[in-house]
Amino acid sequence: MFLLALGATCIATVFDLRERRIPNFIPAGLLLCTMLLTAAGKHPLGWEQALLGLAVAIAFALPAFAKGWLGGGDTKLLFALGATLGLVPFLAFLATSSVAGGLLVFRSRALEETEMAYAPAMCLGLIALLPLLWLR
Repeated sequence: MFLLALGATCIATVFDLRERRIPNFIPAGLLLCTMLLTAAGKHPLGWEQALLGLAVAIAFALPAFAKGWLGGGDTKLLFALGATLGLVPFLAFLATSSVAGGLLVFRSRALEETEMAYAPAMCLGLIALLPLLWLR
């Protein structure tokens, strides 16, 4: 599931950097794959963790979207990532992607950019979690 999330986020990053938007098919496809795999019993964490991850993603992303801190594509991608990763991995992802986002803000400010793509921060946040996969 983690690699599915990473792949979708990498694709979203390419679109976000090029067009400053994330097409709906990326988060929708990730969420659909997560639901199908969970229904087939292939999600290692199961429905409970998928729904808890989704709930935390909604609780985090909707206020950020309402304040204009995240775009619609970023918000939808976070929803899908919450369900795909499950509660605890999603919380770890939020921490690592927040640090990555903070670092990318410095880059944006140095280049005097007025807006920033956030999918790259999400991608870097997931990549930062890769060593945890090997610890399991």
